[in-house]
Amino acid sequence: MTYQVLARKWRPQTFEEVVGQEPITRTLKNALAQGRVAHAFLFSGPRGVGKTSVARILAKALNCTHGPTPTPCNACPQCREITSGAGLDVLEIDGASNRGIDEVRDLREKIKYAPAAGKYKVYIIDEVHMLTKEAFNALLKTLEEPPPHAVFVLATTEPHKVPATILSRCQRYDFRRLPTGAIQEYLATLAAREGWEIEPEGLALIAREAEGSLRDAQGFLDQVVTFGGTRVGAQEIARILGVTERRALLSALEAVLHRDGLAALTLVEELYNQGHDLKRFYQDLVGYARHLLLAGMHPEARNLAPVADSEWQELTRLARQVPAVQLHNLLSVLLEGEEELRRAPQPRLALEVLLLRLIHLEPLTPVAEWLTRLEALEQRLTAGEAAPTQAEAAARPRQPDRRAAAPAPADPGEDLETTWRTFLAYVKKREDGPLYAKLTRLRPQRREGGRLWLAADRPLTFVGPRQESRFRELVRGFFGPDLELAVEAAEKPTADPAPAPAGPPAAVDFATLKQHALDIFGGTWEIRRGKEDSE
Repeated sequence: MTYQVLARKWRPQTFEEVVGQEPITRTLKNALAQGRVAHAFLFSGPRGVGKTSVARILAKALNCTHGPTPTPCNACPQCREITSGAGLDVLEIDGASNRGIDEVRDLREKIKYAPAAGKYKVYIIDEVHMLTKEAFNALLKTLEEPPPHAVFVLATTEPHKVPATILSRCQRYDFRRLPTGAIQEYLATLAAREGWEIEPEGLALIAREAEGSLRDAQGFLDQVVTFGGTRVGAQEIARILGVTERRALLSALEAVLHRDGLAALTLVEELYNQGHDLKRFYQDLVGYARHLLLAGMHPEARNLAPVADSEWQELTRLARQVPAVQLHNLLSVLLEGEEELRRAPQPRLALEVLLLRLIHLEPLTPVAEWLTRLEALEQRLTAGEAAPTQAEAAARPRQPDRRAAAPAPADPGEDLETTWRTFLAYVKKREDGPLYAKLTRLRPQRREGGRLWLAADRPLTFVGPRQESRFRELVRGFFGPDLELAVEAAEKPTADPAPAPAGPPAAVDFATLKQHALDIFGGTWEIRRGKEDSE
């Protein structure tokens, strides 16, 4: 017996066996059970998701000896003939090679004749968008009012190329790409039926490489088993398919986040010596950086990343080590460098340069933090406070990780200053922006019943109702629903005081100012003289 590829051997024969298209199969089964089958269908969707298979099952359901039925028996002569492709009443037409008006005219002449053995003549036209304009026009009338015994199933991967006059005469069903998890689960079942031992991580690689196409996944599995035998590991599957092993991607991201240039260059050396496609490695790295960003956003983002559970845990561990803004910056630079690497005549050198560029990226500081630093500098200069030296700044304890757990609600017996500082840390973790900067100007004064009075140098105003609503939400989340914040702005004098006599501005210690600027902005101090100064 000749060998059959998996896609043909395990083609679904009932609606229940179709993977990942439950809304479509359920609708068709209900239509068959209720006797509400349309005379023309349009099945659209990507390659390898089940369009032709569902069309054949529909043909069997209509022509089964026990039918029309939503569950064809696959045992009667009509079902067996349609399964083997020998059914006289089911005609599969390739729209790419039979695209002219003459072929459509021939179809119109033959459709008048009654079915040979079954109840319906089913015409399955694959890649129908390849028909010429004249062929579509010749098909219109027949498609709108076919004989009672005729049913059309038009299949296409490009529905936008089908004329609107054809679309309006069909019931349209859009087949979707299969989720990676569903493909992996199906491949595991298929491997168990065949008696193959394939590692789950290897099946995950095949499922991801298929990009939503079950037929492509079956083809890749065929290729893997043919090359590597019935027991294949994940690393061998990665080499067979030419994809990057996930451990290498995790190592690359870890080297970038830890600023380890030697580890990154060593990894590129290993990939190059193993014969990996470095451009493909970079593409996979971009996708993995996207998964890393999702891991740093929210636990529920797990469903958006098609990775194994062990990989997700590793990505979550890495994401917790850096702020989310740094992950955004990392992914942005990776996307910008993809085109640069694609055009590079020396991919290895270009990849090394791109990785080193990522390693030396300066971490981004939120605007609110800059505002806080500037306000602190202003207060120190106004009060004449001496700037801390670099040694004193280095000796200060570091700020805790902003992504740490939220503080507990305020204790009524707690000191007001401590309570307010804890509340500011709570706000900074959740709303690190203009709202946080405004609240840092407030100082607690007293607590009276269910109200906490705050002092401010100016009235507290909000930018729109959304910011005010967010402020009240944060107050309720920290203090609870029974406490209200009230602000007392400093009263302005009723009359302007007499202007002070003009005099020279107060002297500012230049060395102190310079040290303050260096502490906040970093870098080095350099004085450049212009042409006029030099003269």
